[in-house]
Amino acid sequence: MTTSQVTSRPAAPPTPGRRVPRPNARPEPRPRRTGRVAGPRRLGAHAVVSVLLLAALCATAVAAAVNVSGDTSQLRDSVARRAAVAAQLRFALADLDAQRADTLAPGMSTREPGVYVGNQLNALITAQQRRAQVSDALRQLGSDEAHSAQVRTLLDGLGQYDDLSGRASYVDEQFPDRVAGHPAEASVAMNAQAGAVMTGTLLPVASALSADYQKQAADAAARVHDRARTWTLLVVLTGLLALLHLLWWQRGLARDYHRVFSVPLVAATAGVLATALTGAAVLSAAGGSAGTADRQGLMPWARLSEASTVAAQAAAAESRWFVHGAALGRSDAVRFTSLTRQLDGLLTPGAGVPADERPAYQDVRRRYQVFLTDDRHLRTLQAAGDTEQAAVVLTTVGRGDIAFDFWDFATTLDQLAARQLDDFTGHAADAHGALDGWPAIPAGATGVAALLVLLAVRPRLAEYR
Repeated sequence: MTTSQVTSRPAAPPTPGRRVPRPNARPEPRPRRTGRVAGPRRLGAHAVVSVLLLAALCATAVAAAVNVSGDTSQLRDSVARRAAVAAQLRFALADLDAQRADTLAPGMSTREPGVYVGNQLNALITAQQRRAQVSDALRQLGSDEAHSAQVRTLLDGLGQYDDLSGRASYVDEQFPDRVAGHPAEASVAMNAQAGAVMTGTLLPVASALSADYQKQAADAAARVHDRARTWTLLVVLTGLLALLHLLWWQRGLARDYHRVFSVPLVAATAGVLATALTGAAVLSAAGGSAGTADRQGLMPWARLSEASTVAAQAAAAESRWFVHGAALGRSDAVRFTSLTRQLDGLLTPGAGVPADERPAYQDVRRRYQVFLTDDRHLRTLQAAGDTEQAAVVLTTVGRGDIAFDFWDFATTLDQLAARQLDDFTGHAADAHGALDGWPAIPAGATGVAALLVLLAVRPRLAEYR
């Protein structure tokens, strides 16, 4: 057979259903299958793990926001308010005792017949105001069941005090022409008994109540700070796990499917990073504000509120010393000296007081020194036998008189304490405000990230159909 007789065989017809490759056509990329796990199952496993990690991040961020926000609300609204009311109760009780003693100091002059010496009206009005403040404070604290026993003790003791001091005033009114500085012995005795109820029952219970509330406030501030730090670490940890898994998956997709990156997965990764960083930032800010509230607000305020109460107790001891005379007033003189020594330390600014607030402390100390100068003048007059002028110095409202200068000192001290309490309230509000928008923000961000994960895996799964 010659070459010309050789004929080429016709090409086989294409099999139905088979694609005939075109000449020079590039082969379609096929996903690599590594290991024993099939491609779709591997993609599904990655997607499930990613969604679970996003759910863990969401749950951690939401729990952190709820817990820390609840602690800051308790710190700002409940415990701190009760601590302030209890501190005001202590001051009102101590000053009430001073005013009730002052009402017994004025009287008639021996030098000028028919002339009344001293100012009893100011003491009566102030005592009425303080008694109303005591009732209001007890009403506010009465809703706290945890301290109901202490409140009942205060109510019982206050009833005894009102009875004794009221009878002392009633007996004193039966001698309208008595000499200034020399009340009736029965009045002095009942006033001394009332003072014993105040110093032995009312003030110790009120002090314990105030100290307990201040401790609760300090514990709440420390709890906010510590919990914020703990939750910050948990949010960062869960966010880091989710971030590492998404990056690892992104790398696997680029390797197995010959694509540089998946846009939805990149967006989900960015959302996880933003949620973790933002969560760490806001939780750290909340914890830092709580620590500042405790250090620069609560601690200085507690010190100054203690100073206000001690100052009022010192004024009460001074008034009782004058009214009770040498015999009964000896212990009051010792108590006054002890209280003023304590007050010297309390009026010194602590380490947490900023430099711009220290001049206010100096102003308070200057007014305090004026009060001490008046006290020395009072005792000099009493030692010289000039009881009438001493009664004027004790009760009259004017420069150089104890009633005015103590009011000036106590008012300035109260304003400084209120300033520190405002600092505390402001920093506590900052701690609460740092979490505004949470937990909605992490819930929304992680929810969108989970949806992006599903969008990222969908086209890859479609390649296996």
